[in-house]
Amino acid sequence: MDSRPWKVMRKVMPAETPRPQSAGGVGGRPSRLMLALVTCLALGLLLAACGRRGQTTPTPPPVTTAVAAESPNPAPSTPMVTPAGESAPILPTPTSTQAPTPVSGRLVLWHSWAQADGDALAAALERFQQRYPDVTVDTLFVADPDLLQSYGEAVQAGGGPDLVLAPNWWLGQMVAAGVVQPLDGLVDEAALRDYWPAALDSLRWQGRLYGLPIYMELVSLYYNRALVDEGRLPNTLDDLLALAQEDPRQGIGLYLSLYHLYWGIPAYGGQLLDADGRVVLDQNDGAARYLAWLVQADQTPGNFIDQDYGMLLDRFKKEEYAFFVDGPWSRDELQQALGEKLDVTLLPAGPVAPAQPWLNASGFFINPQASPEQQALALLFAREVSGPLGGPSMAGLARRLPAFRGAELGNDPILQGFFRQAAHAQALPAVPEMEQVWAYGGDMFLKVLAGGADPAQTVAETSALINEANGK
Repeated sequence: MDSRPWKVMRKVMPAETPRPQSAGGVGGRPSRLMLALVTCLALGLLLAACGRRGQTTPTPPPVTTAVAAESPNPAPSTPMVTPAGESAPILPTPTSTQAPTPVSGRLVLWHSWAQADGDALAAALERFQQRYPDVTVDTLFVADPDLLQSYGEAVQAGGGPDLVLAPNWWLGQMVAAGVVQPLDGLVDEAALRDYWPAALDSLRWQGRLYGLPIYMELVSLYYNRALVDEGRLPNTLDDLLALAQEDPRQGIGLYLSLYHLYWGIPAYGGQLLDADGRVVLDQNDGAARYLAWLVQADQTPGNFIDQDYGMLLDRFKKEEYAFFVDGPWSRDELQQALGEKLDVTLLPAGPVAPAQPWLNASGFFINPQASPEQQALALLFAREVSGPLGGPSMAGLARRLPAFRGAELGNDPILQGFFRQAAHAQALPAVPEMEQVWAYGGDMFLKVLAGGADPAQTVAETSALINEANGK
C-alpha cells in the first residue's frame, strides 16, 4: 500500500478546460503552504480519531433540523477493521414506494459541497431522515483542496468517516492508498442497473466498483429553437455541416479542447486507450477522419472552433449561431440570455457510431475500516441518497444531472436532454496515463485546425508522443 499518495493531488482534467467542478470548487496543484495547512488539519483529525479509539461516540447536541447539523469537529465512527475476507451484509434497499426495512445506527459523512450543492445534500439528508428516523447522520464539511488528504490520512490511521462524497478523479489515488472499500458483491446487480452505465463505470478502477454515483457531468448539443427548425435537428455530423452551409446562423460553436471535442472520435470509430493504457488512436483512421471533418466545419461560414470559451459562449448567447457544445454547468447563464428558446438535443452521430462524450461522476465511497454492519448501513444510505431520495434535490436545487436513471427531473427539458445523452457516453478514463493524454491531446486538435497539419500524420505523432511519455 502506498502510504503517501497525497503529496501530489492531480486532477484528471486540465485546469484550463471549462468543465464540471466538484461542488466545493477545484484548484490546481496545492502550494507548499497549502500542503502544510492540510497536514496540520489532517494531524488534528488523526489525533482526534486516535483519542476516541475504543470510546463510545458521543451523541451530538440537539439541533433544529431533522438531520444532525454540521459541527466543527464531529466524531468519526469508532474504527473497526473488517476481518479479512468478511463481506458486509447486503441490506434490502426499498424503492420510494416500498416501506423501508427498520434500521438504526449512526453514520458520519465527509463532503465538500457548498451553496446550492450543499442545499441539495441537506434536502436529501432530510428525506433520508424522514424515511429512516432511527439513523443519525453527522456531516462534516471539508474544503475541496483538503478533503482527499484529510480523508486518506484519517482512514490510514484507523479512523475517518463511514463514507466520503468525492469526484471520480480521486479514485485511483484512494485505491492505491487502500482507503476505499470495493463494492463488488455488496450491492445487488439489479440495484446497479438503476444507474447510468457510464456513471457507474466512472467509479470503477481496474474493473472493480468502488462507489455509487450521485450526479454526473458530460457535454451535449445546446440549440436555439428560434434559429433552427426542430424538425431538422442534425442526426449526423454531415447534417450539422449541411445546416451551416444552408444558413450561417445555423452554425455551431465548438470549444477547442480535448474534453469538449472527444465525442467525435468514437463516432468515427476511433479509440483512445487500450486495456493497458496505451494510446491506440493511430490503429485506424477514425480520429484522422474526425479531424478532417473539423477542418471542413471550421472552413464553413457560420461555424466557430476556437480556444476562447468565453467568446464562444457569448456569441451563442447573442444568437449568432444555433448550436453550442457544452455541459449543464452553463445552463443557468444560457437560460438567462435565451429563456425558453434554449434546448438540448443529442450530439450528432458519425459514420460508425453515435457521438459518445466523456462522462464523469461524483459519488459516495465507503471506508474500508468500518465493520461489515457499518458498511451495510453506509451502503443503504449511499443507495438511497444517490437514488430516489437525492434525485429531486440534485435536479431541482443544485440543477445537477442525477446519475440515478429513475430520478424525477420535473418539467426540465435541459436536464432531460442531457439525460438522453448519458445513454450514449463513455466514462472519462481515471487512469495515470491520462495525464499525458491531457498534455498532448489538445495539441493534436490545435496543430490540425490552427496549424494546418496533416490529420493522419498528427494522430500518429500524438499517439507516439503520449505512449513514449507514459513508457508504453
